[in-house]
Amino acid sequence: MLKIMHTADIHLDSPFSGLPPRLAEARRNDLRAAFTSMMTYAKMTGVDVLLIAGDLFDSGTVTRDTVRLLIREFETFGRPVFISPGNHDPAFPNSVWKRVSFPANVHVFDSEELSAVDLFEPDDKNPGVTVYGWAFTAPDLDTVPITGKRVADTSRINLLSCHCDMTSPRSRDCPVLPVHLEAFGMDYAALGHIHNPPPPGRGNRWCYPGCLEPRGFDELGPKGALIVEIEKKPGSESEVRLKKLRFSKRRYEKSELDLTGAETMTDAADAVKRAVKANGWGEDTLLSLRLTGEIPPAFVIDTEALEETDAGLAALCVEDRTRPAADPAKLAVDPTIRGAVYRQLKPLLESEDEREREVATRALRYALSAVSGTGV
Repeated sequence: MLKIMHTADIHLDSPFSGLPPRLAEARRNDLRAAFTSMMTYAKMTGVDVLLIAGDLFDSGTVTRDTVRLLIREFETFGRPVFISPGNHDPAFPNSVWKRVSFPANVHVFDSEELSAVDLFEPDDKNPGVTVYGWAFTAPDLDTVPITGKRVADTSRINLLSCHCDMTSPRSRDCPVLPVHLEAFGMDYAALGHIHNPPPPGRGNRWCYPGCLEPRGFDELGPKGALIVEIEKKPGSESEVRLKKLRFSKRRYEKSELDLTGAETMTDAADAVKRAVKANGWGEDTLLSLRLTGEIPPAFVIDTEALEETDAGLAALCVEDRTRPAADPAKLAVDPTIRGAVYRQLKPLLESEDEREREVATRALRYALSAVSGTGV
């Protein structure tokens, strides 16, 4: 049996430019820590081959500390490592792939043309292994290097490592399609590029592992890498088993919370804590929470104060989409300033434009809260 660790889209040295400098540095350290955890697992559990299917780095700018980390981890792993540079870290002249001397067990595909490396020559227990791959050498790659090609020896375990986009035949990020992989005839294709992966291909023949560590609210849930186990007996099709492992230090989550019935900030904070506990989120979780439901007209939610609630999270981002629990029929005929404000805002409250409705709802809430004397 051949045991493979398949990872991609690690994006080491991401700038996290939208975060404060201190938090950005912490998140970069999380990326390195996730990579180190993955490598430790690979060393301790007898992984035979490590396949990194592109975007190991976020860009061509790589720090010395990160390079030292990689060299140390690859050296201590000691077994074959194959890297297929992607659209974020292409193998162009003077790139890190050309400037750095990686350990002898590391093979970097550095051409847009398909190439192959033979491993583990056949014996009584092993049919031999061949690893195929290619590299991005520029940010775009609009060809498919395996077009019209097939593995050389079907008796071996044939692997393919590549960065590609299977979502569109018009993609500029190497538009590989299932028909290309089926025709090529590999036992397993280790793919990279899609951070939120679709299900594996036929019989687990190809798969995206997703990113190793999430970097935003477009990459939800825990992330990690794949363990791929392949068995191949003479005269029969290989059996491929996949196991997803978490290595991410953080997880991003999105959720909605109905605050109907809440009347105070204490009520709102308690509702948030209950939701966090019910979903099993914890100190590793960065949560984006949209508040919905109807609350008293005089209750204005202080989102900044709510974000500071000690809910046991790494971070909380709150979006207030609640509505004032006011009876439109009564407000429409209310002779006081409450009714006057409502009638003035009514066309906007019923607007087809979502942004206009949101602003009008907030304006009504602030007005009703001010009139009630509770303050805004």
